[in-house]
Amino acid sequence: MKYLLLATLVVLYLAALAETSVVNRKLRVQQFEKDSDVTEDYELKRKVGLLFLRKILGQGDILRPEKEKELDRLVEQSGMTCTLCKAGVDVIQKLLHSNGGEDVITAIAVEVCELGNIEDRRVCKLAVEEFKQEVFYVLFNLQPDELCYWLLKSQCRKPADFLPNWVVTSSATPQPPYKPRVNPANGTPTLKFLFFTDMHMDVRYAPGRTAKCREPLCCRDNDALPDQESDAAGMWGDYRHCDMPQNTVESMMSQVANYDDIDFIIFTGDIPAHNVWNQTKEDQIDKLRRWTDLLKKHFPTTPVYAAVGNHESAPVNSYPPHSIYDQPGADTQWLLDTLYDSWSNWIPEADMGFVKQGAFYTTLIRPGLRVVSLNTNYCSDDSWWLLVGSNAVDPEGQLKWFAGVMQAAEDNDENVLIISHRPTDGCMKPWSDNYYDIINRYQNVIIAQLFGHAHTDEMMLYYDITQEDRVSAVGLIGPGFTTYSNLNSGYRVYTMEGEYEGSRYSLLDGESYYLNITDANIKGVATWQREYSFVKDYDVINLTPPELKKLVDRFDSDEQLFQSYHNHITKMEDLSDCDVTCKQSTLCHIKTFRADDDSFC
Repeated sequence: MKYLLLATLVVLYLAALAETSVVNRKLRVQQFEKDSDVTEDYELKRKVGLLFLRKILGQGDILRPEKEKELDRLVEQSGMTCTLCKAGVDVIQKLLHSNGGEDVITAIAVEVCELGNIEDRRVCKLAVEEFKQEVFYVLFNLQPDELCYWLLKSQCRKPADFLPNWVVTSSATPQPPYKPRVNPANGTPTLKFLFFTDMHMDVRYAPGRTAKCREPLCCRDNDALPDQESDAAGMWGDYRHCDMPQNTVESMMSQVANYDDIDFIIFTGDIPAHNVWNQTKEDQIDKLRRWTDLLKKHFPTTPVYAAVGNHESAPVNSYPPHSIYDQPGADTQWLLDTLYDSWSNWIPEADMGFVKQGAFYTTLIRPGLRVVSLNTNYCSDDSWWLLVGSNAVDPEGQLKWFAGVMQAAEDNDENVLIISHRPTDGCMKPWSDNYYDIINRYQNVIIAQLFGHAHTDEMMLYYDITQEDRVSAVGLIGPGFTTYSNLNSGYRVYTMEGEYEGSRYSLLDGESYYLNITDANIKGVATWQREYSFVKDYDVINLTPPELKKLVDRFDSDEQLFQSYHNHITKMEDLSDCDVTCKQSTLCHIKTFRADDDSFC
C-alpha cells in the first residue's frame, strides 16, 4: 500500500523532479493519461503526494530516519491547504474511475516508484501487486474531504460522518469500590511465565551478506556480499535493518526451556520478517506454522497463549471486518483459520469460538486466573479497510464482547491478564476511549496488560480520570525480540502469585534478559544475560499500579534511576544520556494511555 498509493499521487511530481534527464519516461507516464480528463497539474499533485507519502510510510518504518526528516521538511515548505488537498485527491479519483483506471494507476505506480528512486524495480513491482486492492477500496469509497482530514488533521475539519464516534454499552452493575492489591505472605505459592513478542524471524537471514542493502530489509540470502567486513551480517543478528535468524530464536527458547519453573508462555504477536512488499498468504501461513512447531519442539508440555500481530496478515496491517469480505482482497479467513489451527494446540476448543471470527478469545488457565487475548489490529487506521463507512465501529463486536467477559470475571471473582499486540494509545480515538472505559470500570480484576509492537521495553500508566492522582491499571510493553532496528534482542520472565484460596494472581516481579548482538557475533556464542529486575533494580514491592506509579514519580527526582529506565528501553543498545527534552518525551509517553490525549503529561 505504501508504494502504490504514494506512486499514484506523486506520479507527475516525481516525473518533474527527473524531467531534464528522463524526458522519454515522463512522456510515457503522460501517455497513460491522455484519454482521461485529469489535468496536468504537477504542483498540486506534488503537494498532495507529499502528504500521502508522509502518512503511508509512517505506518511501516520503511524509510530511514534521514528520508523521514526530508519528507517533513518538504511538507512544511509545500504550503498545502485543505482546499488544495481536496482538489488533488479529486483529480486522482477521476483517473481511477476512468476507463481502465485501475490498470493505468498500477502501471504508473511501478514506473514512478522506480523513476523516483523510491526502491528498485523488483520491490516496486511486488509492492504494487501486494497492496493495490486495499488502496483501490479506499480511493473508491472515501470522499476527498475524508481523505484530506486523515492526511492533514491540523488544517482540515473532520467530516461529520467520517470515522463516527461510538460507545460500547456499559454494564448496569454498579462499579464496586476500589480494592488495592497487596503482596502475599512469604512462602505463598507463585507462578512463572515467559513473555516474548515481535519475533520477526527471517528464514532467509544469511550471515555474511550485506547489512547495508538497497531494499528495506537486509541481511538476506538475496543480498550481495559486502565490500567491507564491517557491513556483513553477523551470525546472531544485526542492529541495522535486519530481522532475526532462526538460530537466535532457538537459542533463546533453548535457554528458557532449561528453566524448570516456567508454567506458561505469553506471546503478543508479529512472527514474520519485515519484507512487507513480498509476502503472500501462503508465506504467512508457513511462518505461523514454523512458530508453532518451534514452540512445540522446545516446550512440548508448556501451554502458550498468544495474540495476533499486525504482521501476521498479508498485506501487513490488513484486518478487514467480515462485513466486507466480498470486496477484492478483503477475505482474510485464511489467516483466522491458521491462527485457530495453531492456538488450538494449547487452548480448549470451547474457548476458541471467536478466533475464526476475529482472532480474539478468553480462557481460564487456573482457578480464578483468566487470560483475555484481544486483536488490537481492529483499532488502527493502519488497516485502511477500517476507514470507510462504519467499518471502524467496534469491528466484529470485540469490545462489546470484552466488556461482557470482564463483567463475568467480576461476577465470578476472577483475575484477568490482558494480552494484545498494539498499545492502545495508538488506536483510533473512539476505540481507545471505549477500551479505556472498560479498563477503568473493571480495574479491580485486571492484573496487567501486556503489549508488543514497539520492539522496545516500556510501560504505560492508565490514570483514573475520576481520581487523577491514582493509577487504575498498568500496561507493560515488550521487551521485543527483534533487533529491528538498533536494538538488542530481549525477553522477560514474570513471577506472579500462584494458586491458593484468595489469590489475586498479582505480578510480583519481571526479570528481563537480553542478548548483546555485538558481543555474540564477536565470540560466536549467544549468551543471554540478565538485564534487570523490577524489584531488585527499581526497588518496587511488586508490579501493581500503585507501585509502578511510585516508580514513575521517582523518575522526576532520581536521575540515575530514570537513566537506567532509558537504557532498558533499547535493551542496553543505546547507553547515551537522555537529556531534558528526551526525558520529558519519555515521561509523557508513559502517561499517555488514550489516543490524542496527553493531558497527564
